[in-house]
Amino acid sequence: MGERSIFTNLVRQADGAYSAVYGPYLLQSALQPIFREHPDGRLQIAAFKGLIRASAGDTPTSPGEFFQGVPEEERTAVDGLCRSLHILNAGLIGRRDTALIMSVHSGLYRAPHAMRQEVEWLRLAAHEAGIAPERIACEIRQLPGDDAEALALFADRLHEAGFSIAIDEYTGDDRDLARLERLKPQFVAFDTSWLHEFAENSAGLALLRVMKSQFADRNIEAIVGGIETPETMALCREMGGPLMQGFLLARPELAPTHFNTTFPDIGEDRPAADQPAAISDAVMPVENRIARPVRHFGRRGV
Repeated sequence: MGERSIFTNLVRQADGAYSAVYGPYLLQSALQPIFREHPDGRLQIAAFKGLIRASAGDTPTSPGEFFQGVPEEERTAVDGLCRSLHILNAGLIGRRDTALIMSVHSGLYRAPHAMRQEVEWLRLAAHEAGIAPERIACEIRQLPGDDAEALALFADRLHEAGFSIAIDEYTGDDRDLARLERLKPQFVAFDTSWLHEFAENSAGLALLRVMKSQFADRNIEAIVGGIETPETMALCREMGGPLMQGFLLARPELAPTHFNTTFPDIGEDRPAADQPAAISDAVMPVENRIARPVRHFGRRGV
């Protein structure tokens, strides 16, 4: 798949969602809400996490297995295609103030040419979707062997184009503090296992509150993922209310999602009965739909 052909792989489904075809695979977006909790317990969607779903015929394939099968010379293009897919589908939801966080296979963007090309693809997809660049965050994970300076340069290029940065698995050690300074993220997701261990005593919990406050002073949104129990919800409240993501709140849904119905925007003028439920009443939609491609999507829209 060459650079010029990336958008010819996108197709529009009968239900309005975008998908992509790559070889025998159908690629779809699953979006999972990341919530902000209001003082009265209502949930408001602050961001979506974009998750790729690959299938060959009726057989699902894990993202890791799918990417391992992509030839090395095409991985950068396919990685960018997945993000374009998430952006277009997030745009269909119509929440212009809601962020979108998407993973980046960071080791693919070492060369300046690859960085420039990815920024251009992001710009084009954001324009098509009607999403402001600052609401789109690329989650950069530093893996063993990655060039830290190349990652910082890539983050700089994204920031220069108006996009945001996210980092995950944050534990506050020296390596993570260095990542924070180099990448200058707008979103930081804590490592869930570390978070639970660190918060086992009052001193650790106090430090987490300080850390969350320091992030806020730098306009960084803290995220706690993997929320599957009420105990983790209670921990989030004790931390001072970071953004929250997990199956207890909402499962990922294949686009087009039902989140506008399940969690309507709190700022909209609608009857109280239609307002988002408190956490204890939140509906957990199930990712249960496989769509099929209908027609191609071109650079000038549909």
